[in-house]
Amino acid sequence: MPTYKYTAITRAGAEQKGNVEAENVSAARRKLHAEGSYPLTLSENTGKEPLFPSFSLLGRQEFLPLLTRQLATLVGAGVPVVSALQSVSSQIEDPECRRVIVALQEAVRGGTPFGGAIESHPEMFPELYASMVRAGEESGMLSLSLSRLADHLEGQSRTRNRVRAALTYPVLMAVVATLVVIFLLTVVVPKIVGVFTHLGRALPLPTRVLIAVSDIFSAGWWVILLLVTAGILLARRHLATPQGKRSRDSLLLRLPLLGRLAHLSAISRLCRTLSTLVAGAIPVDRALRIVAPVVGNVVIAERIEAAAERVVEGVRLSDALRVHAEIPPTLVQMVAVGEESGQLDFILAKMADAVDGEIETRLSRLLSLLEPIIILLMGMVVAGIVVSILLPLLAISQLVR
Repeated sequence: MPTYKYTAITRAGAEQKGNVEAENVSAARRKLHAEGSYPLTLSENTGKEPLFPSFSLLGRQEFLPLLTRQLATLVGAGVPVVSALQSVSSQIEDPECRRVIVALQEAVRGGTPFGGAIESHPEMFPELYASMVRAGEESGMLSLSLSRLADHLEGQSRTRNRVRAALTYPVLMAVVATLVVIFLLTVVVPKIVGVFTHLGRALPLPTRVLIAVSDIFSAGWWVILLLVTAGILLARRHLATPQGKRSRDSLLLRLPLLGRLAHLSAISRLCRTLSTLVAGAIPVDRALRIVAPVVGNVVIAERIEAAAERVVEGVRLSDALRVHAEIPPTLVQMVAVGEESGQLDFILAKMADAVDGEIETRLSRLLSLLEPIIILLMGMVVAGIVVSILLPLLAISQLVR
């Protein structure tokens, strides 16, 4: 019997890795669900690891929205799924992506449902994707499910690209400022302050500090590099553990400016993804379990898992969410309105749009503050270097007089 390696989230919100024996991917997923774990990745353990990871020119985050939109258009036009996959695969240049699409085509041609075929490739298609496709097939509205899924993925891609574009200039400024300061400390300052060491007089404290810092950067740069590398490796190892992830996310939510952005981003993913799943006729409790791993915050994911447990017990979604302080009261009220009106998916989508608008406004304000802060910090550092150099020069001029 095949063995599948997995990374899953438990009901307590902890990450769990391991292996499970099952007849196929679907059976392995059902077995993990029965044990109270919800897989994020699931792939057959062949005992061989690739030397290098597969590389796509677009990347999965950009490839999936384009693929889904093309499939939605073709299926909506009455093209059979096999023919649609064949048409899409002929336009894909990346060999790894083409291999997956061809494998889907062969599986569907062999009689496997499209959703089941997608479940066999969790490395490319998340559980959200497979659930939406499976629900679309069962309801006879596959083209509509694919269209909603494409809208969801395209919205996520637009938000991600907008944030990246907004951060490009501040990050570039920070990198250039850091390189300028390092150049001053390692090249310019040693040549200038070397003259002061032969004066035979006590140098001012700022100058002595500058000389010490310059010596550290000039002679001990490799030590700094080793310490920074070791710190990064230790931090990554700690953040890879469930305790590390929870500590990171809990701290992030408490930060003055970034905490609010992180909170809003998680709520936006919750609303957008839950709206997509509910619109695809996915039961609310199962939709919540699918949503929990994709909100991007372990603390909020735990609250969603707890809400899913209460929904299974028969509690309304709004009441299940109301008891958690991390869920905004406005969202709870909107969910209650959606439940009463029977338009929960529509209300959640509108709520996601409103949250995204607030995120964009706050992010614009933060970025508008970030640029002058970087300039101010760089100016202060350069001014400190200049003052440290000028103080001995002023002392020399007084001696000459």
